[in-house]
Amino acid sequence: MTDNEYRNMYEKDPASAQTALFDEYLNYVYAIVYNKLRSSGTREDIEECVGDVFSAVFISYDRNGRFDGDLKGYIGVIANRKAIQTYRKLIRGKETVSIEDEANEIADAERVEEKTERNAMRTTLLRLINSLGEPDSDIILQKFYYNMNSNEIADKHSMAPATVRMRCSRALKKLKELLSAEGYDMKEGTL
Repeated sequence: MTDNEYRNMYEKDPASAQTALFDEYLNYVYAIVYNKLRSSGTREDIEECVGDVFSAVFISYDRNGRFDGDLKGYIGVIANRKAIQTYRKLIRGKETVSIEDEANEIADAERVEEKTERNAMRTTLLRLINSLGEPDSDIILQKFYYNMNSNEIADKHSMAPATVRMRCSRALKKLKELLSAEGYDMKEGTL
C-alpha cells in the first residue's frame, strides 16, 4: 500500500483505512518485533509491542502529504524502534546474570580481533556500495540488506524487474572488483 492509497482511504473512512493498513502490515511488523523480543519477552509482550507499533503509526503518520511512497519502510522503522524500546524495558528489570552470559562475554573477548576485522570489512563494503552511485547502490542495499525481490525493487525505482536484475548483476561484478582492489579476496557466495 502506498502513501497516496492510504491517504485516499483515510479521507473516505479512517477506520477502514487503519484496518486495511493493519491487515497488510501485521505479519511484517510481527516478524520485526518477534526477532527483537523472542529471547527476552513473552508472547504477550510481543503482541503488546505490535499493538504499540500500530498505535504509533496511526498517531505519528503525517497526513499533510509530505511523503509519497511505500509505507513499508516507515512502518518498519517504527516497529524496529518500538521493539528496541520494549526490549530495553524488559531487560532493565533483570538483575541476575547467568553463568552462560559471562561465559559468552569471555568467549567474545577472545575473538576481538575477528570482530574488528569483520567491522572493518563491513565499513569498507558499505563505502564501496555507496561509491557505485544511484540507483545501483540502492538496489544492492534493498536486495541484500532489506531482502527485497526484483519486483519490489522495480516498483520503487520505476524499472522493469529484468532491468533490476541486470543492474544488480553488473553492480555485484563492479563491487567484487572494488573489493579486490581494496585487498579483499572474495569467493562466490561469501559477500
